Amino acid sequence: MADNARQESKDASLRATFLRIYEQYAPALQRLAGAYVWAREDREDLVQEIATALWRALPSYRAEASERTWLYRIAHNVAITATLKQRTREQREAAPDPPIDAPSAGVSAEQDLLAEEKRRMLFAAIRGLGAVDRQITVLHLEGLSGAEIEAVTGIAEGAVATRLTRIREKLRQAIRAREAGDGR
Repeated sequence: MADNARQESKDASLRATFLRIYEQYAPALQRLAGAYVWAREDREDLVQEIATALWRALPSYRAEASERTWLYRIAHNVAITATLKQRTREQREAAPDPPIDAPSAGVSAEQDLLAEEKRRMLFAAIRGLGAVDRQITVLHLEGLSGAEIEAVTGIAEGAVATRLTRIREKLRQAIRAREAGDGR
């Protein structure tokens, strides 16, 4: 009986920890998924895959790294794997570009549309980066420090700073090409 009660308490504690972590990081996981896949359904699927991986990994979490870096390491590994699977699937079947949402009625509809187009260009440029550069970019955009990015990726903090400088230039060039109509 006592063992059963201890197990139930442990299970309840794990559930509470998972829910707290998931609720705290859900917006960041949505943004991370958006850097890897475009379609809303694919983003939702990716976030679910990440949540499943976090649930499975939670019992073995030993707090050797911060909770945040642990979460991002798992999330990026799942995202990279999912992206590779999706590319393999897309090679077999051609997928059309997602439709552009109609602008909302109102005074700022044009501004909203322009902001959305800029966001789409940025995410398209980020998705065009190699896996490691994409990972570094997303972690940086999520506000992780160089040391935290090093903990997630294994790339030295100084090298992360150098790569970010190069990545910014790649993104600028990709966005300029898209704006000029060369990158579509």
